[in-house]
Formats: sequence, C-alpha cells, structure tokens
Amino acid sequence: MNTEIMNRLFLLVISVACALGAAAVEIKDVFSAMPDSVLPTLTRNNRLDMVDFIDSGMKAEVNDVFDGKATLDTLTADYLHLTLSEAVKVEMKLLQSSEALADTSDCVVCVVMTYGIKPKESSVRMFTSKWSPLPVPGFSRGGNVARLSPSSTDLTLQPIELIEYREEGEKIQQNGGNFSLITFKWNGKEYNNN
Repeated sequence: MNTEIMNRLFLLVISVACALGAAAVEIKDVFSAMPDSVLPTLTRNNRLDMVDFIDSGMKAEVNDVFDGKATLDTLTADYLHLTLSEAVKVEMKLLQSSEALADTSDCVVCVVMTYGIKPKESSVRMFTSKWSPLPVPGFSRGGNVARLSPSSTDLTLQPIELIEYREEGEKIQQNGGNFSLITFKWNGKEYNNN
C-alpha cells in the first residue's frame, strides 16, 4: 500500500513539474521555433546561433541568407530586438493571453517590423506563440512608427505625417501634422488605448 501511494505521489510530482515547465514559455524559444516565412532572411540555424551567442555572453551577430549582418541586440524572457540591416529593425514581445487561443497557445507574440531610414514606417503583426496568425490590429494599417516596451506590455505609435528631410546637420522641418505618441496597453486579449 505504501508503494502504491509513493508511486502515485511520484507521478503527481512529475506531472506538476512538466506542467510548470511547459507553462514557462520564453521569447527565445518562440523565436527559435518561428517559421522562416515570418523573417525570410534568417534561417532557423541563424536564430538558434543568435540565442546561443547571447546565452554565452557573446555578440549575437550572424550572416543572413543574403550574406548581410543580422544582430540580436536585446533578449529578455519576453522581449527581443533584432537589427536585420540599417533599414530593418524587428521587435517581438511575448504577451500572456487571458483567453483560450485556437491552437492551445497561452501566449500571443506581437511582431513590430520597422522599415526605412528617412522616413521610417512600421508594421504590426500578431501571432500565437505557436505562430498561428491572429487578426491584424486596426491601428496598424500603416503610416506609423511603432515601438514595443522591453519592460512592460505597452506599444507606442507615432503617426507619420509628411516630413521633409534636409541635408545632414540641418534642422528637420515638419510640415503640419500631429507627431504625438499614442500608447496602447495589452489587456490580455488585445491592445487598446483606453
């Protein structure tokens, strides 16, 4: 009888440990498992190398599929920042979901890709942590520069108006328009600015 109780207790402890381990999803694991179609210039091996370099305290720079340099600049448990080129930056944020997702994920990944040098523009895409696409947020239809917060779940947008860029060192003239930041908060289901 004691052996049966011990076996059941052992199975219970193993089950709880597995459940807790599975629930501890980190952005590095999600990034490593990301399909190549999300960032076609980085292969899975590139992504794994970047994570290994960061874990080893090394500079996380790899050659992409076009033999250009790509760098994983920042990696925390729920946030990463990549520089794919001078003109392409990527941020990813892992967000806890308060509702059941179709593919049984419990997290959402917000991906912000910022293109250009002068001017810049961002696209915002949402996926489950298993990389099933989610609907594109209505506020991300273009004409914005978006940034994710490394330390919170906030997403800020700066609407882009017509900007005239002058020669290096000269003052940038903004032609009218509202350049204020709009902050969106994650509520467990979606970003909103209420």
